[in-house]
Amino acid sequence: MRPDARSQGPAGGPPSAVRVVGIAGPSGSGKTTLARVLADRHRGVVFELDAYYRDQRGVDESQIDVDIPDAIDVALAAAQLRDLVAGSAVDQPVYHYATHTRTERTRTIEPAPLILVEGLFAFYWTELRELMHTRVFLALDHDECLRRRIERDVRERGRTGAEVTTFYERKVRPMYERYVEPTRRHADIVLDARSEVERLTDSIASHIREA
Repeated sequence: MRPDARSQGPAGGPPSAVRVVGIAGPSGSGKTTLARVLADRHRGVVFELDAYYRDQRGVDESQIDVDIPDAIDVALAAAQLRDLVAGSAVDQPVYHYATHTRTERTRTIEPAPLILVEGLFAFYWTELRELMHTRVFLALDHDECLRRRIERDVRERGRTGAEVTTFYERKVRPMYERYVEPTRRHADIVLDARSEVERLTDSIASHIREA
């Protein structure tokens, strides 16, 4: 899956030696895992949109909503993605989910032939979509999404199963249906997120080669 230096860039732009793959889908569909496996196998880097959540320091917990596009600092995300595509390293923010704050640390991402842009709202903004050569949407039913989210949030984010379930039904599910599901129409390929990661990566690699 080595990029062709003579290939066209996204949206008919200038030739580019970098391939940008967007991965969107519901919470719990495995976007991050898939992106990391693809990056490991094909000399790529993962560009996580979750890193660009706005700092909510001092905001009452009841007023915090991370399941809407406005929660993301898309201006910074787009600027850093353009820099990365152009061959410049970027210092990506590090977001702390438990406190909903942006930490003082950053994560340096070096340029690579393959950039995997993953996140709920990966296809929501034109300025991100136009940088992508291939857009992949992972489809998964709500029951399985909730099961996976409980497993992750209890293990990694200090939540209880009851808290995760309540939040999912009140916020995550309706916001997904409002903001994320409609972006599925922008996908070049839609894949079943229940499939083994090896099969998913093979499907994406094949699509990129044929594009």
